[in-house]
Amino acid sequence: MGDIGKIAHAIFSPVTFIADEAFLAPARRQARVAKKDSKIRRRIADTQSAGKERERQLAVRQQARQERIRRAQVVSAAEASGVSGSSVETSTIGSGQTIAATGTAFATGATLANQQISSLSQQSADLGVESQEIAAKGQLFQTAFNLGTKALAAGAGG
Repeated sequence: MGDIGKIAHAIFSPVTFIADEAFLAPARRQARVAKKDSKIRRRIADTQSAGKERERQLAVRQQARQERIRRAQVVSAAEASGVSGSSVETSTIGSGQTIAATGTAFATGATLANQQISSLSQQSADLGVESQEIAAKGQLFQTAFNLGTKALAAGAGG
């Protein structure tokens, strides 16, 4: 009985391995790749969402800036009627510096977000290719397994 068990194990271990590689392993590998891809797509969505939030905050800052400009215009009108000119200069210079700094910060943030989205999109595409490779290998193992079982069946029947 012991020898028969060893023989059966020697015969069926490779068959079990091939069956696992042909039918089960590709699905497990593809599931892992899909999970990684899902995480990357979530990061892309988060990055895009953060970009939209930055745009919303920029709109709020622009409204505040417009209000400051309106106030400066009022001060300017008062200056034109004889009030000291130094506060008008300070207001105008300060407003211009704020606009320039805000524009630069927004452009830099948008560029970084776009770079991150591009990188994550490439990672997602790479995972798609990896998933296709896994499927192709699984198909190859399935074909080999099917041919092997047909050969064994033909040999046993003849």
